[in-house]
Amino acid sequence: MKNIKKITVASILSVAAVAAFAGGSASAATTYNGGNVDDSGKLQITRKVSGVSNPVSNVYSYTITADSDNPAAATGFPSTSTITFSSVAPVSNVATATSTLDFSSTNYTQVGDYYYTIAESSSSNAGTYPKTDATYKAIVSVRYAVDGNNVPTGDLVATVAAQVLNSSDAKQNAEITTGSSRTHIEASQEVKGNSADVNKCFKYQLSIPAMGSLALAGDTYTVSTSSTCTGNTATATVGGTNYFYLKHGDTITVGLNGAVDEMPIGLDYTIALTSKDDYENPVFNGVQQSSLSTPTKTTVALTDSNFNAANKTPISIEKNISPKTGVLVSVFPFIILAALAGAGAIYVSSKAKKNA
Repeated sequence: MKNIKKITVASILSVAAVAAFAGGSASAATTYNGGNVDDSGKLQITRKVSGVSNPVSNVYSYTITADSDNPAAATGFPSTSTITFSSVAPVSNVATATSTLDFSSTNYTQVGDYYYTIAESSSSNAGTYPKTDATYKAIVSVRYAVDGNNVPTGDLVATVAAQVLNSSDAKQNAEITTGSSRTHIEASQEVKGNSADVNKCFKYQLSIPAMGSLALAGDTYTVSTSSTCTGNTATATVGGTNYFYLKHGDTITVGLNGAVDEMPIGLDYTIALTSKDDYENPVFNGVQQSSLSTPTKTTVALTDSNFNAANKTPISIEKNISPKTGVLVSVFPFIILAALAGAGAIYVSSKAKKNA
């Protein structure tokens, strides 16, 4: 038997219990030879996505390839498979879906151990749910059936299972794990001007539309903030009405809460000021917006070079008041000083002429 190294990776793609099937030549027996489950010839793959708090929608695709040094060529084995998550709700922050590899129509003509490499080839939303590059093995053991005297009958029987060998060379079920890739968004506020109130709380609306399987209506993301303003909600809801409040120096973060609050990559959102009161039009990301709202922005991964531009929104708002003299308060003291200096100069000059 081939020596199979134990697979250790950071995600769970578990091949469930040992399954078996009958197969072989035209005269192969249809009896199951060993194992602890039925003899249907089907091997179940269980795919798990860990560290998620919202329902998962994604499609993983697989290729199944026969090893080149198998005892003989076999036909009819499953060469592809998919596992589909359709809004699967997580249990203890793990979402689970399954698929079945059906070997029952595979034709074997020679005894021996046949190995198959099962690899995850793609993910429909690879940004948020990246595929794993790990592979694992399925093994099909083909043997001659024997009669009551332990004499081979000429019929072939086979068993199929996920194959990983531990230190005692015992068969085990393989497990491969992946989690989701997460991102988050931030907004921060600065106030400017000679009459700006640094303690004034400004109200903003965060809009996150549903986007097919990427973000379902009702998905929520945790909100955290340094603001002492009241009215901030604990979560932001996809398709819902979300408000938050910021004063000078405040920051708010959406979708960052340890390991279980994922915000998907590629998600659209906007941030809008609900009322500017008597302040000037706000500046979002360095650009003044007369509509009081950012253009639609789209989240990117934390490692993306565009993360700051796409996921962070610095906001600046300004208020200046001119005195009745028509001169800005901020420059008025300097005008007074200049006037006093001028008056002093005139006085000195006048006195000098009188004494001349």
